Amino acid sequence: MSGRLLYSTDGGSSKKPEKKKKSYEKSDGPTKMRLETKGRGGKSVTVLFNLPFDSGEAKKLMKEMQTLLGCGATFKEGRIEMRGDLRDKVEAHFQSKGLKIVRAGG
Repeated sequence: MSGRLLYSTDGGSSKKPEKKKKSYEKSDGPTKMRLETKGRGGKSVTVLFNLPFDSGEAKKLMKEMQTLLGCGATFKEGRIEMRGDLRDKVEAHFQSKGLKIVRAGG
C-alpha cells in the first residue's frame, strides 16, 4: 500500500459560504422606472426602483400590477422587475393611484 491519503474528514465543510441578503430600505424620493435589455438575452424588462414602500407593500403592488397587466414579475434586491415593455401601462396605473413615477434613462 502506498502512503497516499485517500479520504479525510478533517478538511472542513465543502459548503459554499452563504451570501448575505441586502436589507431593503424604502426610499423617500419618487419611484423610478426604466427599460432594461442588457444581460437578458435581448428580452426587455421594465424595472421599478427607488420604491417609497416597505417590502410588504412593494410585493403587494407587484402582485396587483401582475394581475392587472397580465405579466410575470419578481421582487429582487428592492426592485420590481416585470417582463416586457410596460412603461406606459405602469405609468398610467401609478397615476390612477395618485403615486408619482419618473422615467429614468432614455
